[in-house]
Amino acid sequence: MDIKKLIINCFSKQVRENFNLLPENISVPPNTAMGDFCMPCFTWVKALKKSPVQVAEDLTKDFDYTSIVEKTQVVGGYLNFFLNKKIVSLNVLAEILASKDSFGKSDEGLNKTVCLDFSSVNLAKYMHIGHLSTTVIGNCLRNIFNFLGYNTVAINYVGDYGTPFGKMITAYKLWGNEQDLNAKGVDYIQDLYIKFCQEAEENDDLNEQARICFAKIEKKDPEVYPIYEKFIKISIDETQKIYSLLNIKFDSWRGESYYSDKMEPVVKELEQKGLLQDSNGAKIVDLSEYNLGACLIRKTDGSSLYATRDLAACDDRYKNYNFYKSLYVTDVSQKLHFSQFFKVLDLLGRDYACNLHHIFYGRFSLPDGKIASRKGKQAILKDILSYSINKTRNIVNESKTLTEEEKTKISTSVGVGAVVFSAVKNEKIKDVVFDIDEALDFNGETSPYIQYTHARCCSIMKKSKTSEDYIYDMDYTQIENESSYELIKTLNRFPEVVKSACEKFEPCYVSRILIDISKAFNKYYNTNRVVENDKINQTRLALVNATKIVLANGLKLLGIDALEKM
Repeated sequence: MDIKKLIINCFSKQVRENFNLLPENISVPPNTAMGDFCMPCFTWVKALKKSPVQVAEDLTKDFDYTSIVEKTQVVGGYLNFFLNKKIVSLNVLAEILASKDSFGKSDEGLNKTVCLDFSSVNLAKYMHIGHLSTTVIGNCLRNIFNFLGYNTVAINYVGDYGTPFGKMITAYKLWGNEQDLNAKGVDYIQDLYIKFCQEAEENDDLNEQARICFAKIEKKDPEVYPIYEKFIKISIDETQKIYSLLNIKFDSWRGESYYSDKMEPVVKELEQKGLLQDSNGAKIVDLSEYNLGACLIRKTDGSSLYATRDLAACDDRYKNYNFYKSLYVTDVSQKLHFSQFFKVLDLLGRDYACNLHHIFYGRFSLPDGKIASRKGKQAILKDILSYSINKTRNIVNESKTLTEEEKTKISTSVGVGAVVFSAVKNEKIKDVVFDIDEALDFNGETSPYIQYTHARCCSIMKKSKTSEDYIYDMDYTQIENESSYELIKTLNRFPEVVKSACEKFEPCYVSRILIDISKAFNKYYNTNRVVENDKINQTRLALVNATKIVLANGLKLLGIDALEKM
């Protein structure tokens, strides 16, 4: 129920046009004593040469109080709106129950494609906790865009190119064997990589061997290239296991190597347009007038860089997908790179350059320090997920009523969900110290708390033996109390919150509304009996069902299972 739009429509047409009133002008006040919604009137003070109070009073002229708004109140430059609780409650409930899993959906993205470049793991290395944010935020954004009718393309721009592969294969040829490679997979490759880095600190000649080895990969040397291909296959198989656990799928796995022979046309175009300059033997695009320094296109030895490959990749994606927007989900340390890369495309005259967005986020660390991948096996993502699942299993094992199959399902869903939620609980730019014990707290602001609330709703529905398709007999007097009304208003915020999450590329908006709904529901449930003396209160049950529906929709957007039993 778009209450803000309905409030705007209560104003006369003349007032709406003169003041350019839009739903965006309306917000929620800090407490309910100030109304259900409010409109600050300071915007129009200068143009009208009136005080905020006078502006607010002018706005109420010819206001229609016969519909959703029961009364208005002018307080200190704010126009407060008090709604008809009965109309709001019954209409919101009816809309949610009729819409079900479509509640909050829209078709605003019809015929528009959004490309999302996220996760982008370096193959032949561990996925560690540092990959969590890009993977989870990217997937959540994809779900949100899909929910709003956009066509999405999930791209895993894997790191399958560069000198690190020369190091791994050099290490394999020096110290490795095929039997251990087949048996241990990525663990073995990473052990060899770590050993190489340690040995290279004492013997710099190893680095030169690695550069030569990578050059052979580029030339598809018959001795080296098959090893490279095997490393890639083993790595993709390993990462697929983690993505499967996270319920994430990609539409494209085109990595850096795919563009190794597709960069020259862009480099030539830069040269033809006078954008390419020499800098001590290297090739750059000077962006200093935009306070972006120099974008390095070619090294002194003629080899390419991330920017060169990204330029080619972006042209390729636009050609293939004709995207409306293209998002790159990486950490904040890459902010300069993307600013440079986007600006170069702008200077090349790419019309789509204004539709490129870097979705950056803060750093993840563990309580005992920062993450390191070269010196040892720290914070490996599959270990984090396994630990979370096993810890949940220890809790679930206490149940005397769950089957072994149910315990396994619940442990996996709750354990994985807790890790996922930790990446989207707060604003993405904030640095996070990841604490698994806190993430698994069933009483805190966590996904287990939300999942448990959803399961409680399911349990109530099951005990009532009432079909979700049942047409409820709505009796407003049965929910005519503050806890019911607050829950209903919170549920009704869901579509607007999803839209804001999409517009601002901020999944935490969805996380926060789910926490708010869960809190409001548990307060409601503790003060309203749904079943009394074996008699079902159908209106209160309808509110339970509505809560269940919205929580399930929100959890799905976050990529977390909405469990029916816990």
